[in-house]
Amino acid sequence: MAQIVLPARPYRPLSADAYEALREAILTGRLAPGERLVEAEVARQMGVSRAPIREAIRKLERDGLVEYIPRRGTVVVKLSPEEVRDAYYLRAHLEAYAIRRAAVRITDEDLAALEDLIARMRECATHEDLHGLIAADVAFHARICQASGSTRLYRLWDSLNPHCWTLLTSLKVAGYTLLQIAERHQPVLAALRARDPDRAEAEIRRHITELADNVLAHLDAPA
Repeated sequence: MAQIVLPARPYRPLSADAYEALREAILTGRLAPGERLVEAEVARQMGVSRAPIREAIRKLERDGLVEYIPRRGTVVVKLSPEEVRDAYYLRAHLEAYAIRRAAVRITDEDLAALEDLIARMRECATHEDLHGLIAADVAFHARICQASGSTRLYRLWDSLNPHCWTLLTSLKVAGYTLLQIAERHQPVLAALRARDPDRAEAEIRRHITELADNVLAHLDAPA
């Protein structure tokens, strides 16, 4: 197993540091899909007890980044075509409904916030900051769901762990620069500015399903 070390940070729970270190190792590919996470070994490498490691692994399991397999233990998930398709197409359906509602409810404040998030994506793209770009990307979609005015819809969307899934699957995207990924959000924003529900729904479906198809086409490629 790859060497995993805790980052040097001001005091906070050891489980939070362990979670961040393990999550980073998974997302960067240092812990490969199918690789076992052995609590005792991880604890030894990090120089901590097994309790915070156990808690961190539970959180990774809730995020969908690791899974427990009987008689084998906890392993890093391997993205399957079915899981990727489900995650993206469920998001497409939820966000299509959200954006239809948002298109007739959107405020100038919401529109300004969405524009700022695209600007943040562009800035991250110029610095090759994939993690920052993905954070702004997910915040953009979250803002649309929130602008729908449906708390239940937002909770359902958030339960899909959009940040982890977007970051994990983005490692498989090919043919787009980071700047192009940022610019793909402009047609969605333009449709919202026009307050056109049909156009907005078409744009968000295209935005999500095109990326899903790209990920699926390159799923077996190395990260």
